[in-house]
Amino acid sequence: MTSKVKKIIYLFIGLLVTGFLIYEVFGSIDFGKLVTVLENANYFWLIPNILLIVFAMYQRAFRWKFMLAPIKDVKFKNLLAGTCVGFMANNVLPARLGEFVRAYSLSSQDKDISKSASLATIFVERMIFDLVALLLIFGSIMLFSDNLQSQLETDLEFGTKIIYGARFAIAVALIGIVSMLIVAHKPERIGQMMSKYLFFLPQKIRNMIVSIVDKFADGLKFLTDIKAVLAVGAQTLLLWIFMGLSNYFVFMTFGFDIPFEATFVLLVVVSILIMAPSTPGFIGVYHYGVVVSLGLYGISGEEAGACALVLHATQYIVITLMGFYFLKKEHLSLKELEETAEKSM
Repeated sequence: MTSKVKKIIYLFIGLLVTGFLIYEVFGSIDFGKLVTVLENANYFWLIPNILLIVFAMYQRAFRWKFMLAPIKDVKFKNLLAGTCVGFMANNVLPARLGEFVRAYSLSSQDKDISKSASLATIFVERMIFDLVALLLIFGSIMLFSDNLQSQLETDLEFGTKIIYGARFAIAVALIGIVSMLIVAHKPERIGQMMSKYLFFLPQKIRNMIVSIVDKFADGLKFLTDIKAVLAVGAQTLLLWIFMGLSNYFVFMTFGFDIPFEATFVLLVVVSILIMAPSTPGFIGVYHYGVVVSLGLYGISGEEAGACALVLHATQYIVITLMGFYFLKKEHLSLKELEETAEKSM
């Protein structure tokens, strides 16, 4: 199956998921009330929200520096450009190509960092560190919040979905941690095993696979250093705490009188849901996550829908503008990055 066909299939599935969830969110609400909620909002509170979104992009780039340190001390400006361009690409390109674009953006600016090594760090960042941090945050809320526990017990269907979602996320994180630690500590062994079990392929292709595994393992070298792992873990936790705080300022925009914990419940639910296929920018899955999360705290469909629109719009616009700014600043071509990323699908 070619990369073009894969992209079309992913886009088709994404459109179906997005369409269904948009209908679920906005299909039964009163649009007159929705407009009224938007008109009466105090948008002054979006200023700290936007500042924290920008801060998060810088924090992501700073964290990435620690992950790449065993390979090279990469310039921060290159890391920031790659981070912003990659996140922007997820907003405008299908099939989550932004993760690949981010890796190729960095390798195009710094030839000492291979695409495979860059992709390895992004995989570990997204599927292990970010996921574990979100699970820790949600677990802490579940442990100490009587309000959330009672809400989940009242809404048994949603509570069951949350439990299954958490179990799935834990399974993904555990599999990712074990797999990456094995590759980080035994890259030669993994390469040899792959070459052995892919005996039916030409020697040239098997040698290329072994080379890719070696380069991929370069991006995992920091996992062999406990201090580096703790540093990246602490920065990840800090990043998500500030991201959760940014949501709270949007709650203040609409004057929601709900517990502070709600901002982190929303953060976790949305972050897990956007792993599902959707259109570029996570339209539909993002809004559904916001509405479902706020519904636990008695926020009406119209109010939650308005909050979802503003919360998504601020992140989408800020990150997309930052991405295009660095794309132009570093003289990169989005089309070339997209084509390169598609070949790796």
